Amino acid sequence: MLDIDIIELLTLFLAFVGIWQYLTKSDEFPLLIILFFYLTGIARYNAVMSGYSKWAYVAYAYNIFEMNEELAIQALNYFFLGTAVFVITYIIASSNRPTVQIIDNHSLLSQFLKKNQKLIIGMYIFFLIFNAFSNRVLEQATQGTAYGLSYFFLFKFAIGGLILLFFILFKDLPKDKIFLKIIYLVLIVFASFSSYNPTSRFQFLSWTVALLILIVGSKSLFSKSIFYAVGGVVIIVAFMIAGNLRHRSMQNKDFETTMKYAYGRMMVAEDQNMLDGFMMVLQVYPKHLEFGYGMEHFEILLRPIPRALWPDKPVGGYANKLKLNEGMYGYTTVGISQSIYGTFYGEGGVLGIILFSIIYGILFNKLFISTRKYGSDMRYLLHGIIFCSAIPILRGGDLPGIVSFIGMSFWPVFGFLWLYRRWLRKL
Repeated sequence: MLDIDIIELLTLFLAFVGIWQYLTKSDEFPLLIILFFYLTGIARYNAVMSGYSKWAYVAYAYNIFEMNEELAIQALNYFFLGTAVFVITYIIASSNRPTVQIIDNHSLLSQFLKKNQKLIIGMYIFFLIFNAFSNRVLEQATQGTAYGLSYFFLFKFAIGGLILLFFILFKDLPKDKIFLKIIYLVLIVFASFSSYNPTSRFQFLSWTVALLILIVGSKSLFSKSIFYAVGGVVIIVAFMIAGNLRHRSMQNKDFETTMKYAYGRMMVAEDQNMLDGFMMVLQVYPKHLEFGYGMEHFEILLRPIPRALWPDKPVGGYANKLKLNEGMYGYTTVGISQSIYGTFYGEGGVLGIILFSIIYGILFNKLFISTRKYGSDMRYLLHGIIFCSAIPILRGGDLPGIVSFIGMSFWPVFGFLWLYRRWLRKL
């Protein structure tokens, strides 16, 4: 096993490779993967080893986990292995991207937006109202989410995709429509605050990252870097504050105190405990459960089937499979996300990490290639969605649930894209 100093040195080398990819190809995706590993792997390890934090502890029905430094180093090695294979595979696959025929332009997208602006505005306003009141209503239905209503709970997340569509509509308005632009901007800001909820922080994180990429668009590398740096800091701080607001004692604090606690949360890496989750996975497979050999990925297809129609449908996640969540906090289940590489390990051990990291590297390259068909803002909209969808995927956890979350967040965009493609074919 590599020690922490060697892992940090190799991560620095990998970061230089990611920076080179960004500078030469304006491709920021490898940097996201590397930054994720640093924040949730190396930084988390150092926070615990320096005494700032402690390894996560979950009061499961019974405890099968022992968290220690030796296990942390093992998990960190596997974490780095998956990151390195993912990044290198993606960069190699992207080194020879084929020329793609562009099927649209800004003028065509503008025409289509004008034809469908009433539909977008109508859906946007509906979800503004729905999102504003759904939290109170769904609190009373929490018990029901365990009985097949999880997609109903996720329905409100479509506001994220609609914010992105509405922003394109706002951007397409003529410069002389100042009053209308102000109204649109107010609606976007209102929706932003409406979706900012401590219990659904990753919804906020997802669409804000996609919006940042959409705003940056085709700007120069220098301008893009400044936007990413400033926007990234704002988004991370907002995410940390939302994490603190989950605790009732923090909900009425002044801004200075809130910022102080957000900084403290970042120092102890409380939101970055994927390494802890990986350590837990190492103790589950194969001691308590057999490797999945691809079953967790197959469960993505089974997820939409209601349990009411299939009462014996297999439960997801090792905590549920081992009944670790039984009797915990009423109907709430608790788990620590293990990163996507922890999921890969659960699918097939170290070989699973290598194999699935290669597959994901090739898959994400193909997804980004598909965005190059568009010469309009659709390219940056889809690029942003793919990029931000990688964040909850990298975080890991219930993989079928994560895919459901992505689909339910961006289905308005996918529907809009389908209609747009049909319209282009008619032309």
